[in-house]
Amino acid sequence: MKLTKRYSGFAAMLVAILALDRWVKWWTLDTLTPVGNPGTEPIPGILRFVYVENRGVAFGFLENNSLLLGILALGVIGFVLFRSRTWFRDAGLLGQTAVVAIIAGGLGNIIDRFAYGFVVDTFHIIPLPIFQVFNIADMAISFGAVSLFITLWREDAAKRRSQQTA
Repeated sequence: MKLTKRYSGFAAMLVAILALDRWVKWWTLDTLTPVGNPGTEPIPGILRFVYVENRGVAFGFLENNSLLLGILALGVIGFVLFRSRTWFRDAGLLGQTAVVAIIAGGLGNIIDRFAYGFVVDTFHIIPLPIFQVFNIADMAISFGAVSLFITLWREDAAKRRSQQTA
């Protein structure tokens, strides 16, 4: 029962991330106009909402290869799902949440790539010019990747400590 409850919580988290991502992208496509429009600043000088068609990955790498990027993203999700059998068993709540966030974010961007040929990005942090415009799916993937790294690093450190004391 406890395991089923946990999985239903992860399923709800996945659906919530996807739903929020889809809603923000729908809002962006419906409300904002493509690049060239200054967008709107809900927090002046800090956060701007803009409409950007991201046809590559970070910093425009592999631009105009949406099919390839979609297939690669499906491969990454497949790998994460395959590895998650072990990660879900051993990683604890943070690692499990990380896996769900990576999968949800990946699916959100894959939907865009196959539906539009690009990923819809919305959020621009104004004081950080190095940051590209991003979306909810990107935030989920980033959170998941950092959380998974921390989880695996802690797990590795714990194994090393136990080997040193043995």
